[in-house]
Amino acid sequence: MAEVPLRLRDLVLDVRPVPAPFDFCALPGELWMLVGAVNSGRRELIRTIAGLSGPRSGRVELFGRDVARLWPRARAKLRSQLGVVLEQAGLVPAWSVFENLSLLIRYHDLVPAGDIEGYVVDFVESCRLPRTILGRLAGELTPLESDWVGLLRALIVKPKLFLFSAYLPQETLAAGYSARTFFEDVIRPMNMTILVDAGPQALPIEPETRLLVMERGTMLAAGPARELADHSDALVRRHSYVGRA
Repeated sequence: MAEVPLRLRDLVLDVRPVPAPFDFCALPGELWMLVGAVNSGRRELIRTIAGLSGPRSGRVELFGRDVARLWPRARAKLRSQLGVVLEQAGLVPAWSVFENLSLLIRYHDLVPAGDIEGYVVDFVESCRLPRTILGRLAGELTPLESDWVGLLRALIVKPKLFLFSAYLPQETLAAGYSARTFFEDVIRPMNMTILVDAGPQALPIEPETRLLVMERGTMLAAGPARELADHSDALVRRHSYVGRA
């Protein structure tokens, strides 16, 4: 049986007021959208799973291992299987796009050194970004270009768990190629487990869309939109409205 990429046990996020604990599990290949109002805890949940914030209590398990119980080296190796996109792209301005994209490949020794350039070029072209962008300095990119390079930097390591806490750009850098098509053509075929915060602003909610409904730092409900549409909680029903873009 494949390892469970993400399991949360009695998790209490480090927010105020102190929220109720909750459990959650995301299986291989699943796409979950985190929905909820502003300050519902969606962003803090992504940061906690990514290891950028610590929980108040409870356990975060990645691929069957309790992250808090691992030595730093083992924890870093485990997190090499994560792709994380936050609101700020976090690129090194003085580096070229190529250097920014190849950083994690070198750090985690994902491909032989002599193959890195070809690997990066092939990946960028498969994502329909112009190859010429690789030679430009990250500090000279437009905001849209920076967002896309930040997204590709998280994807280029072919993660098993992808955490997205930013607005998916509505435009791509290729004429006639939509962001939704990119999501379906590039991201979904990677067969990653995906948690998307702020996804509903860019992606449609369909009957089988898995939703994790957050409120005040805790989980109200989780499951396919069609199952949550008749939930007893009115807030859950509102967020599970099918057909919303």
